[in-house]
Amino acid sequence: MKLPRPLASSIDSVARTAVGKEWALYATLIEHWSEIVGADYAQKTKPVKISFPKGKKAGENWARHKQTGGTLLIRLPHGLRMEFSFLIPQMLQRINAFFGYPAIATLQFDSYYEKASVPPPPPAQEKTLTDREKSLLKEQLKDIDNNELREALERLGESVLREHSN
Repeated sequence: MKLPRPLASSIDSVARTAVGKEWALYATLIEHWSEIVGADYAQKTKPVKISFPKGKKAGENWARHKQTGGTLLIRLPHGLRMEFSFLIPQMLQRINAFFGYPAIATLQFDSYYEKASVPPPPPAQEKTLTDREKSLLKEQLKDIDNNELREALERLGESVLREHSN
């Protein structure tokens, strides 16, 4: 009988296929994004993708198997794009200081327009039923013996009367 593979090896395989060889770098970046850019920017931005130039390894200068000179794509609201572009040097410094080597050389932005928040309409004034409407409704429901059913039908009737009288 063959035992199932550990979950970690399956995740590693799927992540490498989806993100690439440096998936661990990307996963770490996502996990610590708030620490790197600060809580305010972390709420409004998110790292989307890291790409590295083909064939560029840092084996000579940095720890073995670490790539340098990457490009990080960041998704952010369109209104924040200009502000964030002024922060590129600081953000690159923070990201690379976090990793301990110059993993990222360039930041690119994928900006989007935020949907304008429209305040909800004010709640409609609920019409109160007249005493006559209430008594007519009670009269129609008087023959129902089950109290819970009668009260539920009464609430339903009141709701229908309010809806149709507006």
